[in-house]
Amino acid sequence: MGLPETMQAIQIKEFNAPYAVSKVPVPKPKPNQLLIRIKAAGFCHTDLMALNNEFNSPLPYIGSHEGAGVVVEVGSNVQGFAKGDHVGCINFDSSCGECPDCSTGRVIYCDRPQMKGLTIDGAWAEYMVADARTTVKIPESVDLVTAAPLMCAGLSIYGGIKKAGVPPGGSIGIIGIGGLGHIGTQLAKAMGYKVAAVDIKQTSLDLVNSHRLKPDLSLLVTEDPKDAMAKAHSAIPGKFPGLDATVLATDQQSAFDFAAAITRKHGTVVLLGQPDKGISMSFYNMIFRDIKLVGSLIGDTSDADELMQLVDDHDIQLKIKTWRLDQAEEMRQEYLSGKSEGKNVIVL
Repeated sequence: MGLPETMQAIQIKEFNAPYAVSKVPVPKPKPNQLLIRIKAAGFCHTDLMALNNEFNSPLPYIGSHEGAGVVVEVGSNVQGFAKGDHVGCINFDSSCGECPDCSTGRVIYCDRPQMKGLTIDGAWAEYMVADARTTVKIPESVDLVTAAPLMCAGLSIYGGIKKAGVPPGGSIGIIGIGGLGHIGTQLAKAMGYKVAAVDIKQTSLDLVNSHRLKPDLSLLVTEDPKDAMAKAHSAIPGKFPGLDATVLATDQQSAFDFAAAITRKHGTVVLLGQPDKGISMSFYNMIFRDIKLVGSLIGDTSDADELMQLVDDHDIQLKIKTWRLDQAEEMRQEYLSGKSEGKNVIVL
């Protein structure tokens, strides 16, 4: 049976407008691309930023940069993939191949990248084309609904943990137990770290403490930072009081100084969150305690392969709420209301 000529998709035709289903042509893969029958596609804060025209996305475009599905067509130049493969597509799609970062192998920092669901069509559609070089195989034991949010949320927090540069056996705090953070606490434990989970909501901390790979310590941002530091030192002792590194997976301003305050002297704070008003941290923490602040964008395909192996080996659990394609706007409104926890995924 041949492929259809048209498909259903969430195509953004106007910024700041409600999500709606459209009928659009099924794309044709180029020689370096795969055509994928999308089975699941995630929703995250970056999708809202794109809808608000924060990335100058060209209209119209199909949303979502967290896609997983089954290969139905293989481009003529593609090797290593076949029809029927279960695959995930990282949000970064392709690079210019010419800028300084491309020439030194750091393609995710390309000056002119193509990004699924931001600058090119994404995964809220029945079919999507994806560059095979930014596509990874999904183990049969990992279902595609779980795999989809790992392509951005999971890969982002995994990349942030790696960027912290903490040797195995050290300590890491995950600040913000949302879509990224509830994955990150489990990944950090699977990677051999002592882990502190930090959030403003007790319900979020309760969630990660229900996992088999639960954190060693839970802290509320509403606590006094000095008391939190003492708790961290008691639960996770080290040469210096505090955590070796903290990974900020939140946009909440109150979390930034809290993260620095519970990080040990000479430790590292990794920034993943993208707050509208920028970040604010005390100069005292940065200068007198020698705290290093580093940014982290996302992992690459080799990181994605490592991530999938960790998820498979350690049975990492994701809190996921599933939606139909025609419920995309309802999903967005629930997220905006603050009632959403974990990850939202559209199932096709």
